[in-house]
This record gives sequence, structure tokens and C-alpha cells, in this order.
Amino acid sequence: MLTMTVFSLLALSLSSTDALASSHREAPGIALDPAADITDFYAFVSPEDSSKIVFIMNVNPLELPNGGPNFHFFDDNVLYEIHIDNEGDGNEDITFQLRTHTEHTIPGTFLYNDGVYLGQGNGGVQGVDGAEDVNISQTFTLTRVDDGVATTLFTDEGVAPINVGERSMVVGGYDPYSSTAGTITDDHVYTSGAYRVFAGPRQEGFYVDLGHTFDLLGVGVGTNTNSLLGYNVHSIAIEVDADMLTRDGATPSAGAKNDVIAAWATTSRRAVTIRRANGTQAQRGPWIQVGRLGNPLVNEAVIAIEDKNRFNAAHPTEDAGLFLSYVTDPILPIYMNAVLGTPNPSDTQADIIPGVVDNGLDTGGREDLVVAFLTGFSGFCTEPGDYYFGATIPGEAKSFYAYEALRLNLNGCAGWGGAGASFWPNGRGVGDDVVDVALSALNGYVLTLYGVSGTGGFVPDGVDDAGLSYLDTFPFLGDPWAGGTY
Repeated sequence: MLTMTVFSLLALSLSSTDALASSHREAPGIALDPAADITDFYAFVSPEDSSKIVFIMNVNPLELPNGGPNFHFFDDNVLYEIHIDNEGDGNEDITFQLRTHTEHTIPGTFLYNDGVYLGQGNGGVQGVDGAEDVNISQTFTLTRVDDGVATTLFTDEGVAPINVGERSMVVGGYDPYSSTAGTITDDHVYTSGAYRVFAGPRQEGFYVDLGHTFDLLGVGVGTNTNSLLGYNVHSIAIEVDADMLTRDGATPSAGAKNDVIAAWATTSRRAVTIRRANGTQAQRGPWIQVGRLGNPLVNEAVIAIEDKNRFNAAHPTEDAGLFLSYVTDPILPIYMNAVLGTPNPSDTQADIIPGVVDNGLDTGGREDLVVAFLTGFSGFCTEPGDYYFGATIPGEAKSFYAYEALRLNLNGCAGWGGAGASFWPNGRGVGDDVVDVALSALNGYVLTLYGVSGTGGFVPDGVDDAGLSYLDTFPFLGDPWAGGTY
């Protein structure tokens, strides 16, 4: 009964806030631009090496594995970026930029490949026309920018190929059913100094029941299943030493006040597209941000339809002025209270978080959600030591700022993971049940940590990661599903 009621709640909220997916077709503008639509963003301490941090940015929502002849790809005209603020002022101190380049090596065929893919990049057996086996190949360049100073980390590395099917891919090249990566994945993990990087198709690792939700809101009917099971995404995964992300370049520690970062992903396109009569296009002008994602579910279930495109284009430093009321006065707990009977924590109940009322962010609303998602929270190990909103950042002529981003304690503090549900909102792991966590936070879970009576506990949605594969090693998301056997 609980599961059925929660899904009924989700149906009510979805009718006015677009799809409840981690970030899939979440705004009217980006829904028309899948190659620039960021589906998920992850940041976590590597389970292989606790001194390293992993970032993963996914694009191309609802990517059908059998979507040939023109499969989903990265777009050469999109600038893919991961931003890191290691000071707390809402401005990026480090940015990783990825650009791709696409070549068609067999222009006389309609097929993605005309032979069995055996090797890295464009190598393999000869195709039927004597050319190489892959017709459409992509390479990428990855650049790091520190306060405006750019350093190229990787150049012209191969994007992993599409998993076309068993006739096209060498046996063992991809294995979507295993926690061990296939040889194709391993061949496309590149290492340079302290960095590892991968770019290419992966399994969709997020899970939610969209099928029941959009069948005339018949959620909770029958068996709740993961509607995204069997879909792929395109991932950019970066691993880097933690001490290369801190504001002082030192090993992260609470004593040094350098152990928390905030991160978010963006996509940008040139301001002007020129469409020519011969079918070609040209891109001109400055880069304009079209997609943005920090914490999951924000643009879907928090931002109203009138501001969704604006949120995707906004910089974090604009958040307090443009979008704060969506967090402090959210609509979803009202639905939860009406349908589920769960508490809708009052402003008075929420007005107890240390460091908020006393330090400049007395919003008169859900301040428990402010610290969970906009400033960092000591209970989740995501508040930088000894400074908070309105306070001066130690060693800087800057103030700590409230804005939407995914915050991570670089030392891997347990945070919300202590509840047995998720690392998010202390970073986000690839298998985190973020829907459960979001519902629970809106239900007042943060307030229960302070013993506030009349607030709720943990709220599950009835969907788990059954059927999905996550890798034990970098890049951690499972090998992509095959088109030929989909």
C-alpha cells in the first residue's frame, strides 16, 4: 500500500513538473536536443582507490541500443563541461572540457560498421569493401582549465564504439550482464599521469517507473518496474587524485578546511547556427549554456515549467536570486501530505538548523532543504569546516554562497550513506537510489536528525536496480546493452 501511494504521489507531482527522471528531457528546450541533454551527474570517492575522485557525466536520455542506422553519439558542436568549486563562492575554480571529432570512413555504406569490431579506435578486420570495419568513429580531446588557464590532458583518444550486436562486436568486447568490463571498454580507458578517462556508451544506471506514471497516471498498478532498464546513455568519466581538486593543492582534511568541493555539469552550444541549402551547418559565436545538472531531480520535480529553460541556462551564482523559493517553499511535500498522509514540515519546524538562521539565510521556509542541497550540511559531511553561508571563506576575500550543486566530501565521509540508502547528497554513486532519498528529504528526514517531532522518516518508491550491471572498476557504469539482441 505504501508503494502504491508513493507512486500516486509521484503522478500528481509529475503532472505539473515534467518527467521524474534524474534529468531526462527535463525542460522544453533541452528535450529537443538529446546530445546536449545531461541525464545524470555523479561524483564519488573511487572504491578502487580512496585517494581518487571520479566524475561521470551522462547525455542522450532514453538511448535505444537498436537505434540504427544513425545511433546516438556525442555532438561535435557541443562543449561538454564538468565544473568544480573548491572555495564555496559559487564560481568554478576547475573545469574539465571535452570536445569530440567525428569521421565517416566508409561514406559509400549506410551501415555503422561493415566488419567485426576487433580493435581499439578504428582498427579491426577488413570490411567487405577493403576499408576498416567502423564507418562512424569519434575521438575526443579533454582539457583542464584552472582559473582560466587551460591544460590539454588527452588528445584524439577514441570514443568507445556503439554495441551494435553480436554479429558486429567481437566476443567478450562488451558484456552488459557482468560487473567486469569487456575488452572494448578496457581498451578505451586512457591513463595520463594522475588521470584516467573514458568516453562512450554505457548502461543507463538510473532507475524509476516511468511506464506506469505516463499511462494515464496508473502508477502503482501491477508490478512496479524500472522503465529505463535496457536503455543506454553516453558517458564521460574522469578520475583524478583528490589533492588535485582542493583549493590549496594539499591532501584533503577537515583541519585544513579543504575537504569539500561542489561540482556540476553543463553543456553549451554556439550562439548561432547557420543552415545551408546543401544540408550542412556552421556554428558561430560564443558558447551559450543550454544544459545544467548538479543534484539529480532538481529541474524535474523542483523547478516550475516557466523557469526550466532558465535554470538550464543559469550560473550557480544566480540561484539564490532566481530559484531559492522553489527549495524553501516546495510543492512536492504538499502532494505527499495530501496523498500519503506524510508530514509537510512547517517553516517553524525547519527553522532550527545551526548556521542558517544565525548567519544570514533565514528564509522563513524549508531551511533543512537549503542546507541539504544549497550550502552543504555538517550532518552529511558536505559543509566546509568552520564556514557557512554569509561567512568569509578562510584565506579568501570571498563569502560562502548558497547555490545548487552536487557537494562531495573528498575523504568519503559516510554522510547519508549511514541510512543505508545512498551516498547522495554527499556526492552521488552510480547505484544510488536518488528517488528514495529525494522523497525522504522532502518528508523531513534532515529534521529527524535533530529530533524534531512531527516530521517523517525514510520513504521508498518501490523500484530498485534489479537487472542492472555496475562495474567494479572504472568507469563503473555497466557495459552498454546490444542493439542486435535488444
